[in-house]
Amino acid sequence: MRIIGWLLIAVSLMPLSAASAAESEHSLSSGEAVIFSIPDVWPWAYEDDDGTFRGGLVEVAHRLSEISGVPVSSQLRPLRRAIAELRSGQANFTILFQNPELDNEAINVATIIRVNILLAAMADTAYPLTLADLKGMKVAYIRGTYLGDAFERDTEVAKVPVNAIRQAVELLSMGRISAILASEHNLRKTLSAEGLSPSMLRYSVHVPEQVGALYMSRVSSLPDVALKFKDAIATMNADGELNRIFYGGVGVRSASQNDLARPTQ
Repeated sequence: MRIIGWLLIAVSLMPLSAASAAESEHSLSSGEAVIFSIPDVWPWAYEDDDGTFRGGLVEVAHRLSEISGVPVSSQLRPLRRAIAELRSGQANFTILFQNPELDNEAINVATIIRVNILLAAMADTAYPLTLADLKGMKVAYIRGTYLGDAFERDTEVAKVPVNAIRQAVELLSMGRISAILASEHNLRKTLSAEGLSPSMLRYSVHVPEQVGALYMSRVSSLPDVALKFKDAIATMNADGELNRIFYGGVGVRSASQNDLARPTQ
Protein backbone atom coordinates (compact mmCIF):
# COMPACT_ATOMS: atom_id res chain seq x y z
CA MET A 1 0.00 0.00 0.00
CA ARG A 2 2.88 2.37 0.78
CA ILE A 3 4.33 1.75 -2.71
CA ILE A 4 0.96 2.51 -4.32
CA GLY A 5 0.74 5.75 -2.32
CA TRP A 6 4.12 6.92 -3.55
CA LEU A 7 3.17 6.03 -7.13
CA LEU A 8 0.03 8.16 -6.89
CA ILE A 9 2.04 11.12 -5.59
CA ALA A 10 4.56 10.71 -8.41
CA VAL A 11 1.84 10.67 -11.06
CA SER A 12 0.26 13.83 -9.63
CA LEU A 13 3.57 15.66 -10.04
CA MET A 14 4.17 14.64 -13.66
CA PRO A 15 4.30 17.36 -16.32
CA LEU A 16 1.60 17.46 -18.99
CA SER A 17 3.39 15.13 -21.42
CA ALA A 18 4.07 12.48 -18.79
CA ALA A 19 0.80 12.68 -16.86
CA SER A 20 -1.20 12.27 -20.04
CA ALA A 21 0.40 8.89 -20.54
CA ALA A 22 -1.80 7.66 -17.67
CA GLU A 23 -4.82 8.69 -19.75
CA SER A 24 -5.83 7.11 -23.06
CA GLU A 25 -2.87 8.49 -24.97
CA HIS A 26 -3.12 8.39 -28.75
CA SER A 27 -0.70 9.06 -31.57
CA LEU A 28 -1.36 10.58 -34.98
CA SER A 29 -0.43 8.87 -38.20
CA SER A 30 1.34 10.96 -40.83
CA GLY A 31 -0.97 13.67 -42.12
CA GLU A 32 -3.82 12.76 -39.76
CA ALA A 33 -5.75 15.77 -38.48
CA VAL A 34 -6.44 16.63 -34.87
CA ILE A 35 -10.20 16.97 -34.21
CA PHE A 36 -11.51 20.21 -32.70
CA SER A 37 -15.15 20.28 -31.58
CA ILE A 38 -15.87 23.99 -31.47
CA PRO A 39 -19.03 25.27 -29.74
CA ASP A 40 -21.39 26.85 -32.27
CA VAL A 41 -22.09 30.05 -30.33
CA TRP A 42 -22.15 33.36 -32.18
CA PRO A 43 -19.86 35.37 -32.35
CA TRP A 44 -17.28 32.95 -30.95
CA ALA A 45 -17.84 30.42 -33.76
CA TYR A 46 -20.50 30.15 -36.46
CA GLU A 47 -21.18 29.23 -40.09
CA ASP A 48 -21.86 32.12 -42.47
CA ASP A 49 -24.30 32.16 -45.38
CA ASP A 50 -21.63 30.77 -47.71
CA GLY A 51 -21.01 27.78 -45.45
CA THR A 52 -17.67 29.13 -44.19
CA PHE A 53 -16.77 28.74 -40.53
CA ARG A 54 -16.14 32.12 -38.88
CA GLY A 55 -15.41 33.51 -35.44
CA GLY A 56 -12.51 33.85 -33.04
CA LEU A 57 -12.45 30.21 -31.92
CA VAL A 58 -12.33 28.99 -35.51
CA GLU A 59 -9.47 31.38 -36.25
CA VAL A 60 -7.55 30.29 -33.16
CA ALA A 61 -7.80 26.62 -34.17
CA HIS A 62 -6.61 27.53 -37.67
CA ARG A 63 -3.65 29.52 -36.36
CA LEU A 64 -2.67 26.77 -33.92
CA SER A 65 -2.43 24.47 -36.90
CA GLU A 66 -0.39 26.95 -38.95
CA ILE A 67 2.07 27.74 -36.16
CA SER A 68 2.53 24.18 -34.87
CA GLY A 69 2.41 22.42 -38.23
CA VAL A 70 -0.23 20.01 -36.88
CA PRO A 71 -3.20 19.42 -39.24
CA VAL A 72 -6.51 20.40 -37.62
CA SER A 73 -10.07 19.47 -38.59
CA SER A 74 -12.56 21.89 -37.00
CA GLN A 75 -16.20 20.95 -36.61
CA LEU A 76 -18.93 23.20 -35.24
CA ARG A 77 -21.12 21.56 -32.63
CA PRO A 78 -23.92 22.67 -30.30
CA LEU A 79 -22.26 23.59 -27.03
CA ARG A 80 -23.40 20.54 -25.08
CA ARG A 81 -22.39 18.20 -27.90
CA ALA A 82 -18.92 19.77 -28.09
CA ILE A 83 -18.48 19.02 -24.39
CA ALA A 84 -19.85 15.48 -24.81
CA GLU A 85 -17.46 14.76 -27.69
CA LEU A 86 -14.51 15.97 -25.63
CA ARG A 87 -15.57 13.71 -22.76
CA SER A 88 -16.07 10.69 -25.01
CA GLY A 89 -12.85 11.19 -26.99
CA GLN A 90 -14.62 11.77 -30.31
CA ALA A 91 -12.84 15.13 -30.28
CA ASN A 92 -9.26 15.72 -29.18
CA PHE A 93 -9.60 19.42 -28.32
CA THR A 94 -12.06 22.22 -27.75
CA ILE A 95 -12.06 25.78 -26.42
CA LEU A 96 -14.47 26.59 -23.59
CA PHE A 97 -14.88 28.78 -20.55
CA GLN A 98 -12.84 27.22 -17.77
CA ASN A 99 -14.89 25.49 -15.10
CA PRO A 100 -14.07 23.10 -12.24
CA GLU A 101 -16.03 20.17 -13.70
CA LEU A 102 -14.18 20.32 -17.02
CA ASP A 103 -10.86 20.72 -15.24
CA ASN A 104 -11.52 17.27 -13.71
CA GLU A 105 -12.96 15.61 -16.81
CA ALA A 106 -10.50 16.99 -19.39
CA ILE A 107 -6.98 18.42 -19.50
CA ASN A 108 -6.67 22.19 -19.33
CA VAL A 109 -3.81 22.93 -21.74
CA ALA A 110 -3.60 26.72 -21.76
CA THR A 111 -5.50 29.99 -21.40
CA ILE A 112 -6.74 31.46 -24.69
CA ILE A 113 -8.59 34.57 -23.49
CA ARG A 114 -9.75 36.38 -20.37
CA VAL A 115 -13.07 38.16 -20.60
CA ASN A 116 -15.45 39.80 -18.16
CA ILE A 117 -18.85 38.20 -17.59
CA LEU A 118 -21.44 40.96 -17.30
CA LEU A 119 -24.96 41.38 -16.04
CA ALA A 120 -26.88 43.79 -18.28
CA ALA A 121 -30.27 45.49 -17.96
CA MET A 122 -32.11 48.24 -19.80
CA ALA A 123 -30.58 51.66 -19.15
CA ASP A 124 -33.87 53.13 -17.90
CA THR A 125 -34.12 50.63 -15.03
CA ALA A 126 -32.72 51.20 -11.56
CA TYR A 127 -32.64 47.87 -9.69
CA PRO A 128 -29.18 46.66 -8.57
CA LEU A 129 -27.42 44.27 -10.94
CA THR A 130 -26.33 41.40 -8.71
CA LEU A 131 -27.70 37.88 -8.52
CA ALA A 132 -28.84 38.48 -4.96
CA ASP A 133 -30.83 41.57 -5.99
CA LEU A 134 -32.30 39.79 -9.03
CA LYS A 135 -33.93 37.14 -6.83
CA GLY A 136 -37.21 36.02 -8.41
CA MET A 137 -36.46 37.90 -11.65
CA LYS A 138 -35.76 36.43 -15.11
CA VAL A 139 -32.15 36.34 -16.29
CA ALA A 140 -31.27 35.15 -19.82
CA TYR A 141 -28.03 33.33 -20.63
CA ILE A 142 -26.59 31.15 -23.39
CA ARG A 143 -27.80 27.60 -22.88
CA GLY A 144 -25.11 25.31 -21.44
CA THR A 145 -22.51 28.05 -20.88
CA TYR A 146 -20.52 28.12 -17.65
CA LEU A 147 -20.84 31.65 -16.27
CA GLY A 148 -19.27 31.31 -12.86
CA ASP A 149 -19.91 29.17 -9.80
CA ALA A 150 -22.36 31.64 -8.24
CA PHE A 151 -24.72 31.40 -11.21
CA GLU A 152 -24.31 27.61 -11.40
CA ARG A 153 -25.41 27.27 -7.78
CA ASP A 154 -28.05 30.01 -7.76
CA THR A 155 -31.61 28.78 -7.39
CA GLU A 156 -33.26 32.12 -6.62
CA VAL A 157 -33.22 33.79 -10.06
CA ALA A 158 -35.41 32.50 -12.88
CA LYS A 159 -32.90 31.31 -15.48
CA VAL A 160 -33.99 31.73 -19.10
CA PRO A 161 -31.76 29.78 -21.55
CA VAL A 162 -31.40 31.21 -25.06
CA ASN A 163 -29.46 30.16 -28.13
CA ALA A 164 -28.08 33.61 -28.96
CA ILE A 165 -27.61 36.87 -27.07
CA ARG A 166 -29.49 38.78 -29.78
CA GLN A 167 -32.55 36.80 -28.65
CA ALA A 168 -31.87 37.85 -25.06
CA VAL A 169 -31.54 41.52 -26.09
CA GLU A 170 -34.90 41.30 -27.85
CA LEU A 171 -36.54 39.74 -24.78
CA LEU A 172 -34.99 42.42 -22.58
CA SER A 173 -36.23 45.21 -24.86
CA MET A 174 -39.77 43.79 -24.68
CA GLY A 175 -39.66 43.62 -20.89
CA ARG A 176 -39.96 39.84 -20.84
CA ILE A 177 -36.76 39.39 -18.82
CA SER A 178 -34.98 41.61 -16.31
CA ALA A 179 -31.32 40.98 -17.14
CA ILE A 180 -28.83 39.23 -19.39
CA LEU A 181 -25.77 37.33 -18.16
CA ALA A 182 -23.13 37.04 -20.88
CA SER A 183 -19.54 37.72 -21.78
CA GLU A 184 -18.53 41.27 -22.61
CA HIS A 185 -17.30 39.98 -25.97
CA ASN A 186 -20.67 38.50 -26.88
CA LEU A 187 -22.66 41.52 -25.72
CA ARG A 188 -20.41 44.00 -27.51
CA LYS A 189 -20.43 42.04 -30.78
CA THR A 190 -24.19 41.48 -30.64
CA LEU A 191 -25.03 45.15 -30.07
CA SER A 192 -22.69 46.17 -32.88
CA ALA A 193 -24.13 43.61 -35.31
CA GLU A 194 -27.68 44.74 -34.53
CA GLY A 195 -26.78 48.42 -34.93
CA LEU A 196 -27.60 49.13 -31.29
CA SER A 197 -25.79 51.51 -28.96
CA PRO A 198 -24.10 50.09 -25.85
CA SER A 199 -25.75 52.94 -23.94
CA MET A 200 -29.17 51.29 -24.34
CA LEU A 201 -28.09 48.98 -21.52
CA ARG A 202 -26.38 49.34 -18.18
CA TYR A 203 -23.86 46.84 -16.89
CA SER A 204 -22.15 45.35 -13.88
CA VAL A 205 -19.26 42.89 -13.77
CA HIS A 206 -20.45 39.52 -12.52
CA VAL A 207 -17.19 37.55 -13.06
CA PRO A 208 -14.02 39.51 -13.83
CA GLU A 209 -11.53 37.94 -16.22
CA GLN A 210 -13.27 34.63 -16.85
CA VAL A 211 -10.77 32.32 -18.55
CA GLY A 212 -11.44 30.72 -21.91
CA ALA A 213 -9.18 27.67 -22.14
CA LEU A 214 -7.94 25.10 -24.62
CA TYR A 215 -9.03 21.69 -23.34
CA MET A 216 -7.76 18.27 -24.40
CA SER A 217 -9.75 15.05 -24.06
CA ARG A 218 -8.54 12.59 -21.46
CA VAL A 219 -9.93 9.73 -23.54
CA SER A 220 -8.09 10.63 -26.76
CA SER A 221 -5.21 12.69 -25.42
CA LEU A 222 -2.34 13.86 -27.62
CA PRO A 223 0.24 15.19 -25.16
CA ASP A 224 2.90 15.97 -27.79
CA VAL A 225 0.36 17.98 -29.78
CA ALA A 226 -0.85 19.71 -26.62
CA LEU A 227 2.69 20.92 -25.92
CA LYS A 228 3.01 22.26 -29.47
CA PHE A 229 -0.32 24.06 -29.14
CA LYS A 230 0.73 25.47 -25.75
CA ASP A 231 3.90 26.90 -27.32
CA ALA A 232 1.86 28.32 -30.22
CA ILE A 233 -0.53 30.01 -27.79
CA ALA A 234 2.43 31.57 -25.96
CA THR A 235 3.68 32.94 -29.29
CA MET A 236 0.25 34.34 -30.17
CA ASN A 237 -0.01 35.95 -26.75
CA ALA A 238 3.44 37.50 -26.96
CA ASP A 239 2.73 39.36 -30.20
CA GLY A 240 -0.83 40.34 -29.29
CA GLU A 241 -2.42 38.10 -31.92
CA LEU A 242 -5.03 36.64 -29.58
CA ASN A 243 -6.20 40.13 -28.64
CA ARG A 244 -6.42 41.07 -32.30
CA ILE A 245 -8.45 37.95 -33.09
CA PHE A 246 -11.06 38.64 -30.42
CA TYR A 247 -11.02 42.44 -30.30
CA GLY A 248 -10.15 43.40 -33.87
CA GLY A 249 -7.66 45.96 -35.09
CA VAL A 250 -8.13 48.39 -32.24
CA GLY A 251 -4.97 47.61 -30.33
CA VAL A 252 -4.30 45.29 -27.46
CA ARG A 253 -6.70 45.38 -24.54
CA SER A 254 -6.19 43.95 -21.10
CA ALA A 255 -8.82 41.65 -19.66
CA SER A 256 -9.63 44.25 -17.00
CA GLN A 257 -10.82 46.77 -19.58
CA ASN A 258 -14.61 46.67 -19.77
CA ASP A 259 -15.83 48.51 -22.86
CA LEU A 260 -19.50 48.06 -22.07
CA ALA A 261 -19.40 49.06 -18.43
CA ARG A 262 -17.42 52.13 -19.49
CA PRO A 263 -18.48 52.85 -23.10
CA THR A 264 -15.99 54.69 -25.24
CA GLN A 265 -16.92 57.19 -27.95
